[in-house]
Amino acid sequence: MLKKNLLLIGFSALLLLVISACSNDAGGSEDSADNYPERDIEVYVGHGPGGGTDTFVRTVTNLMKDSIDGANFNIINQEGGSGVIAMQNAMKEDADGYTLVGDSAYAVTTAAGTNKFGLDKVKPIARIQSDTYALQVKNGTFDSIDELVEYAKENPGEVRIAAVGTMGIDEITARRFIKEAGVDMNYIPAEGAGNMHSDLLGGHIDVILEEVGPTVSYIEEGEFKPLVFFAEERLEDFPDVPTTVEKGWELIDGVERYLMIHADAPQEIVDLLEDAAKKAMETDEYKEYAANSYLDLRDGWMGSEDFTKKLEEDIAKYEEILAEIE
Repeated sequence: MLKKNLLLIGFSALLLLVISACSNDAGGSEDSADNYPERDIEVYVGHGPGGGTDTFVRTVTNLMKDSIDGANFNIINQEGGSGVIAMQNAMKEDADGYTLVGDSAYAVTTAAGTNKFGLDKVKPIARIQSDTYALQVKNGTFDSIDELVEYAKENPGEVRIAAVGTMGIDEITARRFIKEAGVDMNYIPAEGAGNMHSDLLGGHIDVILEEVGPTVSYIEEGEFKPLVFFAEERLEDFPDVPTTVEKGWELIDGVERYLMIHADAPQEIVDLLEDAAKKAMETDEYKEYAANSYLDLRDGWMGSEDFTKKLEEDIAKYEEILAEIE
C-alpha cells in the first residue's frame, strides 16, 4: 500500500511539473509579444534599392513603427533569384519574429521550384500592394504598342525586352506577353530596377516591363513613354495609353508586394505586425505615397489568412503557366 502511495505521489508531482512547463511556454509566447521588440527587426528584401519592392518595404515599415513602440526595422537588400536568395538567408535565422521578408514573387519562384520554402515554412503577414505593369520605352523610339509589335514581328529576336530578375513574376509576365503578342523578343534579365532604367536611357535595351511608380519621374520629364498597361480599363492619368485587354491579351496580373515571416514565429507577434501594417496603410502619408506612385489603382490589402489562401491558388496557377510557356 505504501509503495502504491509513493508511486501516486511521484506521478502527481511529475504531472504538476509538465503542467507548469506548458503554462510557462504559453505565457512565454504572450510575454514575447508584450515585450516585442527588444531589438532591431531585420527585413530581407530580394531586390535592390530604389525599386518598387524596396520602396514599399521602407515606406511601410517606417510607418509601422508608429504602431509598435520601440520598433526599428533594419532593411537588408540581397538581390538575386527574384527574392530567392533573400528568402534563403532569412529562413536561416531564428523563428522568433525578428526576421521578416519583403517579397513580390513568392508564388512564381515557388511554382518554378527555385524557392524551396513552402507555406509550411513561411507565412504571409499581409499583402499591402497590388501594382499595375506597363511596357515602357525610351521616348522617341516607338510611338505605340502597335508599332512595337509590328517591328518585333518584322525583326525577330532583335527587340530587347528587360524586366527585373530571372524566373520571377516580372520575367514570367514578359514571356507571357511575348507569347500572347506572337512575337520573338530577346529577354534580358536586369539586376535591379535602377540598372534597368539606366540601361533603357542608355539604349542598351529597347523596352522594359515595369510599374509606373518607379519611373514616374522619367515619364513626367519626357524620357520614358508607357505603351500599354496590363489592366482591364484605361488609367485616368494616361487616357491615351491602351490596355492589354483592349489588345486581346488576357494579361492583367501585376506585382503583389507583401511581408512574410517564419511559419513558426509566435502568432501573437504575427498578429501584432499584421495590425501595424494595416494601420500603416490607413495613414495619410501612405495614401499620398500610394496615389503618387499609382498604387491605388487596385485594392492592395489582404490579411494573413486570406493571402495565404490566394498564394496557394497562385502557386497552382503559375505551375500551369510555366508548363505552357516552357
